[in-house]
Amino acid sequence: MSYLVLARKFRPTTFDEVIGQDHISQTLKNAIKEDKVAHAYLFSGPRGTGKTTMARIFAKALNCKEGPTPEPCGKCQNCIEIAKNQSIDVMEIDAASNTGVDNIREIRENVKFGATSSKYKIYIIDEVHQLSTGAFNALLKTLEEPPEHVIFILATTEQHKVPITILSRCQKYRFRLLSTNEIAKAIKNIAQKDNFEIEDEALKIIINASGGSMRDALSLLDQAISATTGKITEEYIRNLIGLLPKEIISKTIDYIAQNDVESIMKICKQVYEDGYNVLQFARDLRDHLRQLMIFSVNPDLSDVSTEDKKLYDRQKVLFPISRFIRMGNLISKALEEMKWHDQPRMLLELYLLKMAEPYYNVAELISKINELGKHNLASMPELKEVKVEKIVTNNEISQPAAINEPVEEDTVVTMADSFDYDLMGLWKEIVAEFSRKHPMSAQTLKDATVKELNANTFQIAVPSPLSLNMIKMHQETIQKLMTRKSGREIKVSMVLDEIAQKGGVIKEDIKIETEEEQPAREKFVVVEDFKETAKTAVPSKIESIAKKFGGIAVKKAKDSAKSGDNEKSDGSSDTETEE
Repeated sequence: MSYLVLARKFRPTTFDEVIGQDHISQTLKNAIKEDKVAHAYLFSGPRGTGKTTMARIFAKALNCKEGPTPEPCGKCQNCIEIAKNQSIDVMEIDAASNTGVDNIREIRENVKFGATSSKYKIYIIDEVHQLSTGAFNALLKTLEEPPEHVIFILATTEQHKVPITILSRCQKYRFRLLSTNEIAKAIKNIAQKDNFEIEDEALKIIINASGGSMRDALSLLDQAISATTGKITEEYIRNLIGLLPKEIISKTIDYIAQNDVESIMKICKQVYEDGYNVLQFARDLRDHLRQLMIFSVNPDLSDVSTEDKKLYDRQKVLFPISRFIRMGNLISKALEEMKWHDQPRMLLELYLLKMAEPYYNVAELISKINELGKHNLASMPELKEVKVEKIVTNNEISQPAAINEPVEEDTVVTMADSFDYDLMGLWKEIVAEFSRKHPMSAQTLKDATVKELNANTFQIAVPSPLSLNMIKMHQETIQKLMTRKSGREIKVSMVLDEIAQKGGVIKEDIKIETEEEQPAREKFVVVEDFKETAKTAVPSKIESIAKKFGGIAVKKAKDSAKSGDNEKSDGSSDTETEE
């Protein structure tokens, strides 16, 4: 007789024997008791969690000679045939190899006929998500309104690939991954029944490698049993699966903490030369970092053996939580890229070196900066309470308040926020460069008052709304000039200077020395012909334009207008220039 693997030998035969899916088992049992069995079910979830097993148990419960019953006897002919997958009334179809429309059409033809020796004809379609679109469409009507004697049970590991039209016609049950304790308890029961021994550490390795799948755990256990005649040890399981020795992983963590680049490279070389898989090395390192991070938060939450607690106690203080997060992200990214890289060893070395780099998170940097600032202020107590206001008005800078003099409340810049520079010289340079590019608007800046509100904000006040509108057109240029000249990010705000409008400040021209001597500006009078209008006053816009260029606007008399007309015939204009 051929050997029967553990996954088949110890397959559950009743609802109560199914591990970790009590929420589904109890619901199906109640449905049978209350005679509320639906015509279509969808079992979805990860591999090896009991979907097909549950479907077979459900089929036995419905077609048992003593049923339908939530507790199938397992001894009648129907139960035995279903358990051996030999029943002609319970058909298991692999959708991966029967994906076409013709296969579904065959089912549609067969559902018309009743069951042979059972109450229900049951179709179990495994991996149903692999059916073609045409096959799903052919199944729709039959799945929605099958004959009373037909029940469909669909199983899939990828529910998102099943069309919504199919999902809406089924009762959906989601199978979950099994916990560590559930798998451990099941394997210990199997070991007792099958007469073999396994160490606790070896059992933990099998459970971690299974990823919550009972079938994967039993497959690894089956492989270990067939390869050894004695007790299954941790060392044997490590060699069987290809895990690296703990010493290599723990040393790698120490070298990362010490930023020992040379030792990290030696470890990578050793792993490669000893024939270990570099991908497995990265996985083991990731798992160790995860357990170490959990142990540093709360040792009770981690799955660490008594023997390893000393190692974890020593290493948990090597990194803060932020460093664990960074290293976890880096090693996960390395694993993702190594699968497709032609040089996975080189990629792993690069990521390990990056993990070993000194790292400070933002909170730590801010804390260090604050400590340095407090230390500097503590060493200069005479500057703690000093406040200074820097203003450039009429080409002069107000002198900073003396240290021992009282400071007014409306001052805005502290000494710690300011820096040592010549504000007057800075403003002259800005006005000079601006004048070369925008000579028509330069006079507005010369008449402006500049005030430093704080370390990174300047305010430009101008005496008239017209000037304000004009410099606002060049606000971005002025801001860039101030940023470039001061060497830091400067924000410029522009306002109307109310004090200057009231005559409280005497304005003086700023003399800008340029490479070429500027010719003296001529004053001129703008004269407007009011022949066609009845206005007696000079319009304000004309006055503003004249003032802008250093002239005045006057109303021209009628005689002057006539003479102006005569002059026009000679080619002259209405604009008169006065020296």
